[in-house]
Amino acid sequence: MFRPAPCLALAILLLTACVETLDVSHSIAPSRPASEKSAERVGVLCSEDLLAGSVQAAIFKVEFGEPLCAASVRSVEASFRAAERSPAMPFVGQYGRVIGFDLQSSALTIEHGEAGAIRATCALTVTVQRYGKDLRRVGARAVSGYAQVEHKGEPEALVREAVEAAIQQIADDAQTLLLAGIDGPRQREAAPEP
Repeated sequence: MFRPAPCLALAILLLTACVETLDVSHSIAPSRPASEKSAERVGVLCSEDLLAGSVQAAIFKVEFGEPLCAASVRSVEASFRAAERSPAMPFVGQYGRVIGFDLQSSALTIEHGEAGAIRATCALTVTVQRYGKDLRRVGARAVSGYAQVEHKGEPEALVREAVEAAIQQIADDAQTLLLAGIDGPRQREAAPEP
């Protein structure tokens, strides 16, 4: 039976005990409002894998599941007349359409750059699934977020910035994808007042 040396066991214990969990913003939304939306009312699902999503590099861990789900829901809200997050697959006919989000992959790296700078890179890929009123899947496409942040700031801020930028890209790309796939009646959005 393998028994690690006391120093190795202590080092492993210290490394696992010193992981710092970072929070990211829960208010990320698509960057640009849509001029037209679908007139449909839709249900939105975030998979268990997406909700449990996290990445870790060095001593930093980021649990991004809920913020990514919230950003995905806002992408749907920006594309359809009404969107409601559902904890489970809704019943047939409850919504005109159902949009599901599932985490495909996630990665985070931290490297030392030039002249003392630190580089944080985050890559996220999410599958956007569309279901009809009858809950039959009518399509699925992947959207990705990739961000690389490098400067001499605090490592925590760099990691947070990289993850939030990747989530922002997913929110923007999901909105673009959803708007391109609207095949029913549309409603024009009122221009914001100056």
